[in-house]
Amino acid sequence: MSVLFMVVIFTLLLLVVFYSGNFLLSCKDFYKNKVSSFECGFVSVGKIQNSFSIHFFIMMLMFVIFDLEIVMFLGILVSDSSSLVSFLLLLSFIFGGFYMEWWYGKLIWFI
Repeated sequence: MSVLFMVVIFTLLLLVVFYSGNFLLSCKDFYKNKVSSFECGFVSVGKIQNSFSIHFFIMMLMFVIFDLEIVMFLGILVSDSSSLVSFLLLLSFIFGGFYMEWWYGKLIWFI
C-alpha cells in the first residue's frame, strides 16, 4: 500500500473516532434555551425590548463593500502594467464613495 493511502485511512479513522467521542461525551440537555434559535442576542419569541441600530448595519455594509474593493485592488496589483487606467478608475470610485459617505454623515459613530 502506498503512503498516501495509509495517510487517508488514518485521517478517516481519526475523524470517526473524534466525531464519535464528541457525540458520546456531549451534554444532551434539551431545555428551552438550548433548543431555541439564537438571533444575535435578541429573544426570538415575544416582544423585542431593545431595537437594532441601523447605523451598525450601514457600517457593516460599508466594510463589506470596501473589503471587496481591496480584493479588486489585489487583483490589479498582480496584473500587468497596462491596467493603470482601470486601477485609477477603481481608485476614483472608492474615493468617491468615501466622500459621499462622509458628506451624508454616515461615518459619524454614534449609538
